[in-house]
Amino acid sequence: MKKKLLKITMLLPFIGLAQSSSVYITNEGNFGTGNGSLSIYDKTTNLVSNDVFSSNNGGALLGDVVQSMEYINGSGYICVNNSSTIQVIDENHLSVAAIQVSQPRYLKQVNASKAYASDWGINGIQVIDLFSNTVSSTIDCGTGPEGIAISNGFAYVCNVGGWGLDSTVTVINTNTDAVETTLTVGDKPNSAVVDINGNVWILTGGFTEYDANWNVISETPGVLAMINTSSNTVEFSLVFPIGNHPEDLVINGAGNKLYYSDGSWAKAVYEFGINDVDLSTTPIIDRSFYGLGYDPVSNEIYGSDAVDFVQQGWVYRYATTGSVVDSFQVGIIPGSFSFPEIVSSISDLSSASISVYPNPSSGRFFINSSEIINSIVVRNILGLVVKSVALSSFSEVIDLRKEMNGIYLIEINTNSGVITKKLIME
Repeated sequence: MKKKLLKITMLLPFIGLAQSSSVYITNEGNFGTGNGSLSIYDKTTNLVSNDVFSSNNGGALLGDVVQSMEYINGSGYICVNNSSTIQVIDENHLSVAAIQVSQPRYLKQVNASKAYASDWGINGIQVIDLFSNTVSSTIDCGTGPEGIAISNGFAYVCNVGGWGLDSTVTVINTNTDAVETTLTVGDKPNSAVVDINGNVWILTGGFTEYDANWNVISETPGVLAMINTSSNTVEFSLVFPIGNHPEDLVINGAGNKLYYSDGSWAKAVYEFGINDVDLSTTPIIDRSFYGLGYDPVSNEIYGSDAVDFVQQGWVYRYATTGSVVDSFQVGIIPGSFSFPEIVSSISDLSSASISVYPNPSSGRFFINSSEIINSIVVRNILGLVVKSVALSSFSEVIDLRKEMNGIYLIEINTNSGVITKKLIME
C-alpha cells in the first residue's frame, strides 16, 4: 500500500511546476458563422469562463468550427477546422500565432520541438515546429486523418475517411517522419489512446451506406482494436453489434481502463479494462454525449451535450461510478476537452523523442526513446534521488511502487543531451 502524500511546500531550485485546475472546452460553433469559442472550467472554484479567446483578444472571433485543443509547454494549440487555422495562445490566452493549414482536426505533441496535426484537406499530417509555430513538412496518410496516439517512437494516425470511407491506421516513425507501415483495423477509425503497456487502442465506428432516400443499404460493424507497438501489428480486436457506431475513445490516468460512447442513435458510455476479453453490455453512464473527455488527475469523465446545436451547450462531470459530480453551461456545440498540466523551467537539451507513460502512473511506468538511453535518474519533489539506472537501450521499465505518491522528475540522458520529464504518481 502506498504511503500518503506528505504536504510539501519547498520548491525545487531547478524547475517550476504547477498542476492546472483548469479544464479547456472547445466549442465548435455553427458551421459557416465563425462563432466557435473556448471555455475554461475551474475545478477548484467550479466557475466557468466562456468566450475566453474573444475576451482576451479585443473581441476577435476564434473561428469557424473549433475542433480541438492541445496544451503544450504553456501554450494552447487550437485546431479551427473551417477557418484553416491552428490558433496558438499563451498562458494568458492571448493569440501569439496563427498557423495556416487546410482542415486541421487534432494535434499531438511528438517531442519538445515538434507536433503532428491531422489535416483532412491534405489527407495527411502537418508537421509543426513548436519553436517557430510554422509548418516544417507534411506526411501523406490515408483519407481523413483524425485522432493520433504516440508510443514507442511511432505515431498512430486514425484515417476515418473524411466524408467517405477508410479503414486504416498510418504508422509514422516520429524520428524520421517517414511512414513505417499501414494497418487495417476496421471501417472509419476515429480515436486512439495509449495504455499502461505502451500499446495503442483504436476505436472504429463502422460504415453505413445509404441510398438516395437515406434508406440503409449496408452496414459494417465498429471495432475496438489493440496495436502491439513493439511489432506494429494488430494483436487483438473485438467487434461491436451492427448498427452501433462507437466513438470518442479515452483512457484513465492509470492507463488500464478505456471509456467510449456506443449505441445507434441514442448512445451511452461504457468501460473496458485492457485485460477484458468481451465488450461490456452495461453502460456506466446511460446517456448520450456529443463529446467525451477524461481527467487523468481527478479520474473523472466529462461529457458534452450540444442540446439543439443552436443554443449554448452543457458539460457534465461524472465520477467513474456513473454519478454526476457537476454540470455547467459552455458555448455552442461543445466537442472536445483538454486537461493541461503546466510545467515550466524544465531542462530539455536532448533532440531525442522520449515518451514516459502512463502519466499519471500508479508507480510502474515505461520510458521509450528514439536514441539510446545512457542513464535515468528519478528525483522526488525535494530533489533527492530515489532511483538511478545505468543502461544502454532504447527503453526501460521503472518501478516506484515503494515510493510515496506525488510529483517526480525523470532525468533521461542520451548522447544528444538530457531531457527532464515530470511524472505524477498516484
